[in-house]
Amino acid sequence: MKKNKIKILTKPTFRSMKKGFSLVEVLFTLMILSVGTSTAAVLMTNNIKNSINAKNQVIASELAQEGVELVKNLKDNNPIFTTDISDGNDYRVEYISDFVSGYTAFKNSPINFPGDVRKRLDLSGAGFFLHAVGTPTKFYRKIAISTVGGNRRAESFVTWNGSGFAVMAVGWPASCNVASKCVSVVSVLPDL
Repeated sequence: MKKNKIKILTKPTFRSMKKGFSLVEVLFTLMILSVGTSTAAVLMTNNIKNSINAKNQVIASELAQEGVELVKNLKDNNPIFTTDISDGNDYRVEYISDFVSGYTAFKNSPINFPGDVRKRLDLSGAGFFLHAVGTPTKFYRKIAISTVGGNRRAESFVTWNGSGFAVMAVGWPASCNVASKCVSVVSVLPDL
């Protein structure tokens, strides 16, 4: 007969038991993963905010340039406009087809008019920015006419701070800068 060998089970050694992760290792890994994902989320959020701000800056710059171009067009096509303007007034200018009634003067209108809807630009159904026609936007535009060195000067201001020009009453117009969400374009009109 064959002899059966009996195998004695002994207590497993520490080395043979170490097949999984310890609690400290798991917690450390989770901490690294959470720091990494939260950093990525913060960077993505800041990226989105910066791209929205850049988009608004581009739109505001184009609207300010459009304001000056509309003043030039009115000057060339509407003789009443050249005699009706005066220094110190704020103007609202928008594109219309006949250019006879394409501007509205706000005789010495205060810059800090609360909720200045008269200067707010609305987005029309056709995709144009107009005053008081369409969906309200965050953009406000005003045109200031002044005389500098014997020449007339048109300056178009556009802000997108949400409350119009009200927050910029102190230090105006020097406070119109990108940090205060405002841009301006200046054009000299020598023959006006």
